[in-house]
This record gives sequence, structure tokens and C-alpha cells, in this order.
Amino acid sequence: MPRPAVRPARPTGAAAIPLCWGAVLLCLCLALLFPLRSPGRETPSAPAMVPAARAALEALPASLSPQRRALLEHACTLVGHVPYFWGGKSAAPGWDPAWGELRQVTAPGCADSGKRLPYGLDCSGLVSWAAANTLEDSDALALVGDGVRAQYAASTPIDWSDLLPGDLLCFPDLSHIGLALTPAPDGTVPVLHCSRSLGGVVITADAAGAGFALAARPGWLPTS
Repeated sequence: MPRPAVRPARPTGAAAIPLCWGAVLLCLCLALLFPLRSPGRETPSAPAMVPAARAALEALPASLSPQRRALLEHACTLVGHVPYFWGGKSAAPGWDPAWGELRQVTAPGCADSGKRLPYGLDCSGLVSWAAANTLEDSDALALVGDGVRAQYAASTPIDWSDLLPGDLLCFPDLSHIGLALTPAPDGTVPVLHCSRSLGGVVITADAAGAGFALAARPGWLPTS
């Protein structure tokens, strides 16, 4: 006669508690070793700063205020890395993971309107992003201004001879804006800007030669 199958007894009561705690500890160890990651949710780090941007920062005067220096340090991290996108704005702290993603241009008034292009910034978007990161306030847009005309209106016009790194440079029709850098020995003023024709955030050695004609000092920046 076959023997009945004997099943091992399941631990009950106090005997089961150590096994439960063991399972919990095992799960915690696995979570530490293999953290959960959602596909497509990893935040990329900012790319390495390009040599031209590093040179621009090294040329800043030692007496420049910390706030002006911080503004240009933030802006320089984007040189050569962030594309031009008509209507592109961001108040992200640091590198925005949306940059480079294909998105439709929804802002009207440009030949790019309606196209799907890598997301980035427009010229005033570069200024407002750098300002928001300098002020460490995503609501800084109200202070800095939204768009070239608003940013120029929120600033005080100055002569080119009074320019300091971090001041604003604009086209005479207020269609484009950028940030002044340290003047070269020959008197030319480099400008850091986000240009559609040049493909994104760049440094142009001669602002006046590129069409910039107006200079202004933002009210939120120190005068030194």
C-alpha cells in the first residue's frame, strides 16, 4: 500500500516572523543593488563645456560681481550644445532633459512654425533661462521679461563704452538679444546668444559686426 505524501509543515506563529524579516531584508538589498529605473526617465547630465566657452569665462575681469559671473557661467554651459527653437523657453534648474527632443514648433511668426525640430531655446529664452538659474527662481521671468522687447524694456539703455559682461545686446529692431562678454583688446565685444541662423547657442566674436546695435543693463544685475 503506497504511503501518503508527507508535506513539510509550514511555519506558523512566532516561527514565521524571522522568515518574513529575512524576505524584507533580501528585497531591500536587491533594491540597493539594482535600483528601479523607468525607461526614458533618466536625466542626462550637462555636456562638457566647449573650449570657446571656457576661454570666455577665463577672460572675465576679476572684479566682476558674483551675480554677473554666475549668469555667464550658466549661459556658457549651453554653448555648442542647445539648439535654436523658435519660442523655446525653460526655467529648469540646470540642464533641461527636454533639450534635443523632437517637438513641434507651435509659436507663430517663423519659417520653423509647424515643423518638428529638436527642442531648445530661442534668443530671449537663453537670457531668461540663465537669469532663472542665476537668481535660483523659476518665477524670475516676471522680473527678467518674456521676449526680447520685454527684456529690453525691463533694462536701462547704456552706451557701448559702459558695457559690462552680462549686459544685454540687441538688434536695432529688437528682433534678437544676447549677453555681452569681455571686450577684446581691439575693442570688439563678443556676444553669447542663441541664433537661428547659426543653429543654437554660440559665441560671436564681434557683436557689432553681427548686427547688434543696442546695449542695456538689466535692473536685476549689479552695476559692477
